[in-house]
Amino acid sequence: MTTEAASPAPDTKPPVNSSLKERAKGALLFAPPVLFMIWWGGAPFAWMMAAAAAIGAFEWARMVLTGKENVPAQLVNLTAGCAAIAVLVSYMVTSPIMAMWFLLALSALVVAYNFSQSGPKPGLLIFGMIYVGFAIAMMVWLRDQDTNAGLFHFCTLLFIVWASDICAYFTGRSLGGPKLAPKISPKKTWSGFFGSSVGAGLVAAGMAAPWTLGLLGLEGQTLGGMGPVGYFALGFVLAMFGQAGDLFISLFKRHFGVKDTGALIPGHGGILDRIDALLLVAVIFGALKALLG
Repeated sequence: MTTEAASPAPDTKPPVNSSLKERAKGALLFAPPVLFMIWWGGAPFAWMMAAAAAIGAFEWARMVLTGKENVPAQLVNLTAGCAAIAVLVSYMVTSPIMAMWFLLALSALVVAYNFSQSGPKPGLLIFGMIYVGFAIAMMVWLRDQDTNAGLFHFCTLLFIVWASDICAYFTGRSLGGPKLAPKISPKKTWSGFFGSSVGAGLVAAGMAAPWTLGLLGLEGQTLGGMGPVGYFALGFVLAMFGQAGDLFISLFKRHFGVKDTGALIPGHGGILDRIDALLLVAVIFGALKALLG
């Protein structure tokens, strides 16, 4: 039985330039086509999200296999492909639960291939594939429930995470103060943590304002029929989960000695660097949508 001694190389690339100028450049480069696909919805959006799942799972796999020996040559590619397939299945059957079942079934395929090639323990690899694949499948489900309401819910999710990220960045830089988790992410502060929640709460409240809903023709179609106050609380709490999702990925990057999961987006790193907070918030937002309607 032969194996490929093709373990991913340690992260020796120079760190991504994350200055405000570079971050703005990356946003201007990627935001227009991404926003257009979000607005368009349907199959083009699903294919874009499947590609994001593949890249995110690919980046995760390379990270957790860093330094491992006897990594089968196609293990990382197989993991990425399984995540993408699950997202497309979720779109075709309009069910993130079905995506989860597919991810579990495809996990068996990854484990079997890895075992046949005498590869390393695949536990973290499988976990990341399921986490990334299911979270992105949930986003596809949110967007394509209904033409207008689906777009509203997805944009609310996106704006909460964006507001959290932006407010955490500027509040933390301007106020400073005690570090939130210095051993995991040295730049994060408690002031940024609470600033992100306030900013996200205000943006969410604006999305649920009667004027906004009236303009979109979506009166009464917020989660559980909540108004601005309820959405402020929703955004406030989800921003905390977003910060936790960010720290969760950072914990693994720190453990494996990886500064950035990739270099696809100028100023932001890889796909996983960019959507680390969005993944966890999407799962929770989607669950609330399923429960509250």
